[in-house]
Amino acid sequence: MDLKYLARGAAAFLVVGAMTGCNSGAESGSVSVEVRAMTPGAQGGPYEVKVRGSDGELVNSREVSVGSTYVIEDVPYGWVSVEATSGCTVENELTSESPTMRMIIEADNCTLAD
Repeated sequence: MDLKYLARGAAAFLVVGAMTGCNSGAESGSVSVEVRAMTPGAQGGPYEVKVRGSDGELVNSREVSVGSTYVIEDVPYGWVSVEATSGCTVENELTSESPTMRMIIEADNCTLAD
């Protein structure tokens, strides 16, 4: 076998590998926020929910009403905080082993769920 053909085959293999993205996969996860009940005495309007990344920068913000669930995709891995106008804030770390986070707002309580 000619060495030129062998070298060309190896080069083609490397190019194909680079084009297909031989990386470890996605570097982001998702956060969902579910509002089950408003705080007693609240006006009944939606909650303003803010998702902040590990650097404190705002990743996404949205109003969420009772009975709805809001999902935010492409949240970078690292420590993430979710704040709601009800006064609730939760934090959790998104990793490749645990790429999702779920916050449940139920009246005065905010909890993290699996």
